[in-house]
Amino acid sequence: MAIENYFIGKDKKEIFITVTVSTHGIAVTEIKLIINGNIFNKGASSNGAGLVSKTSLGFASQLDGGSIKIETDIVLTKIPKAAWESCFKNLQIHYYLEGGEANQKSPFELLPTEKKKSTSGETIIGTKKINLLSR
Repeated sequence: MAIENYFIGKDKKEIFITVTVSTHGIAVTEIKLIINGNIFNKGASSNGAGLVSKTSLGFASQLDGGSIKIETDIVLTKIPKAAWESCFKNLQIHYYLEGGEANQKSPFELLPTEKKKSTSGETIIGTKKINLLSR
């Protein structure tokens, strides 16, 4: 899994995340914040579409050196089996971070190496990890 960086700055700004998922399956997204080996649940989707509306990760001064891990599980049981491979191939997940330094990549996207499927192809798992750093 590739790990990307988001620069949060050094001030006391609040950092937010929004996740959007483009899929025909039933999706569930969970956001975990990892700081000094401790894991904090920061949000989860509740809509079957994997979407997480604007959610606070905390303040920049508390997040430096931490990372976020966002996992989206997609179940394709309601989709015709013939379309499963296309669902995997065309899956798009966008991760919007706000509150950090200006002029950064936005949104982060799920990369091909960050998704996998079950042996049967019925489930897709997308995992994104982003470091939160100050310069």
